[in-house]
Amino acid sequence: MSDQPSAIQELADVPKEFFKDGTQFINRCTKPDRREFIKISQAVGMGFLIMGAIGYFIKLSTSLPLLLHPSLPPSFSFPTHTPLFAQAHREATSTDQDPPAVHIPVNNVLVG
Repeated sequence: MSDQPSAIQELADVPKEFFKDGTQFINRCTKPDRREFIKISQAVGMGFLIMGAIGYFIKLSTSLPLLLHPSLPPSFSFPTHTPLFAQAHREATSTDQDPPAVHIPVNNVLVG
């Protein structure tokens, strides 16, 4: 019976400790000064530029075979005729059956 009050007291102490730790954290936090804010903004901006450049070069590398070989049909999915995916594409399409036709509506006109 003596364990119940201590268990209830421990249960009540959890929110008190959480609130106390939270107020200490908020009081310890400071607003960044102008120099620190500019450094953080520059780091975030560089991250955006780097990730954008990586995405651009990936997109360019996937569409470059289409630009170099205009006889290839336009692809609406990731190009499978690049050397990197050529073997996987041959294995996936090695069946004797023709794939089902896909009709893509473009401006209410069926294309494909």
